[in-house]
Amino acid sequence: PFYAFPSGYVVLESALEQEIFPHLNEKQRARVELIESELKRLRQSSNNRNRAAYDVAKDNYEIDELQNELDGLIAAECPLTGLIMVESIDRGFLDDGDGDY
Repeated sequence: PFYAFPSGYVVLESALEQEIFPHLNEKQRARVELIESELKRLRQSSNNRNRAAYDVAKDNYEIDELQNELDGLIAAECPLTGLIMVESIDRGFLDDGDGDY
């Protein structure tokens, strides 16, 4: 999945998470990891075709709720125009191996 931001940038979910994760506090990181494990578990169980319609609907609702919470944690702002970018303005570019900046 992709995230589209009001700034016009569109970011792949995995790339966004990789960029945002280091900027989350410890509690937020733990929550992201928990949500991802729960989403994985629920999506795997939803592949079981021998389940009651109620259970499938319940799991789908829980998947939607967890995905919304994850979206709020990793996509609260654009990584290229938001506060994270502003606060990282004094960081150097990727190290090219020679150690000079």
